[in-house]
Amino acid sequence: MIAKQLNVWWTGLARRERAMVLVASAVVFLGLLYALAIEPAWTTKARLARELPRLQAELVQLEALRTEAQRLGGRDGAGESFDSLLAAVEQSVLRANLAANVQAEDQNTVTVTADSVSAGAWFTWLEALSRESRVAVTVASAQRADNPGRIRASVSFYVDSK
Repeated sequence: MIAKQLNVWWTGLARRERAMVLVASAVVFLGLLYALAIEPAWTTKARLARELPRLQAELVQLEALRTEAQRLGGRDGAGESFDSLLAAVEQSVLRANLAANVQAEDQNTVTVTADSVSAGAWFTWLEALSRESRVAVTVASAQRADNPGRIRASVSFYVDSK
């Protein structure tokens, strides 16, 4: 019904009026094309061009973190053998100049004890060892010793040798 009315209306127009309606329709079509397709694509392209350097910098940072994670993944505590844990603990005690005893309790546990050690040196060593070897502390204790600033301390480390 609407198509029939439009056809009657169109045929009732003069040739010049038909040309004007076609030009007006083309202008409206081009305006809609610009508003709905070209302008959004253009602004998106400009926004992406502004964001690209930031995204590339993030990619570089993520790749560096991935490389670091892969490097550290080979040093995972679960992958270490008991002998390497024992050697790492003994070496770290020597490097820290701690007067401490290192003992193997069983095939998965190493215990380090000290009767009178500087509290600062003990906790600095413990933090460094945990960071470097990625060992798991299972039991730790510290008690004030007779001398100021000194403690009696004990810590046990566990490694899953599977």
